Amino acid sequence: VKQLRFEDRPDGSIAVFDYQTGKQIDSIIGEAGFVRGALRTLAQERKRRDIDSKPPFELIARQDGRLTLMDPSTGRTIDLESFGAINAKHFARLLSVDGQQTQHR
Repeated sequence: VKQLRFEDRPDGSIAVFDYQTGKQIDSIIGEAGFVRGALRTLAQERKRRDIDSKPPFELIARQDGRLTLMDPSTGRTIDLESFGAINAKHFARLLSVDGQQTQHR
């Protein structure tokens, strides 16, 4: 399980932070439609419940290889494999990023 926080930037990118260290570990640039869509779904649920953007999301790697993006503050989950391996791969790479900032398009 990796706890992550996502933050919209003025240039349209999304900064990805390791919640435990507070370090930015990735920057999602450009459309990245699936990533943006998944995050938007979870953010809308928070907004409906008056929950701010500070609590982390959890990216969970299951023993069978599946990935789940979960919002512990709402209980909402997205099974990323349901949207295909290519889309899940966009999130899977965040599990291996270790404090070194990267850029993801």
